[in-house]
Amino acid sequence: MQSINRVVKSAAEFISDGDLKFESKDFDGAVADYTEALALDPKNADTYYNRGLASFFGKNIANAYADFSKALELHPKHEDALFNRARIAALLGSFDVALRDYSNAIELNDEDGELYTNRGAVRLQVNDLNGAIRDFSQAIHLNPSDGKALFNRGMVKLQLNDTNGAIQDLAMAYDNGVMQAKETLLSLQN
Repeated sequence: MQSINRVVKSAAEFISDGDLKFESKDFDGAVADYTEALALDPKNADTYYNRGLASFFGKNIANAYADFSKALELHPKHEDALFNRARIAALLGSFDVALRDYSNAIELNDEDGELYTNRGAVRLQVNDLNGAIRDFSQAIHLNPSDGKALFNRGMVKLQLNDTNGAIQDLAMAYDNGVMQAKETLLSLQN
């Protein structure tokens, strides 16, 4: 009888292979490797998170959302999973989930301006203009060159009839690379 030498991979090896595939943009291959790793180690929140990212970039939004949710079930303070699930929730129009997840992520890291910018954008979607202004202002406080926060705050100021404040924010947004701000500024001059 001939013995068959089978190589058995560990969860860590599948994760490593998945990471390499992710880096080379083979998102389906990465998902497959992370799935194999999870079969061996089903309690690894980071592997669910990584598989969620691979699914997200592979355009499988539903699977990404499910994996970010599972990562959070296993590790409720997983900031990156909160951030990414919030992004997907906002894309899907689940603004209450997005607001909750961004708020929870901010509780974990109140120095991340992007969290405030994104939560402000969701608040803008639900017409919480004052909350949006507060979030965009905090994002700008943390990162004065955040063109997205400057632009969005300027647009909210326009809605609140603060034209001078809007022009100031839009000009700063344009100076920080937001080309759309120039168009809005030009329209205000006419």
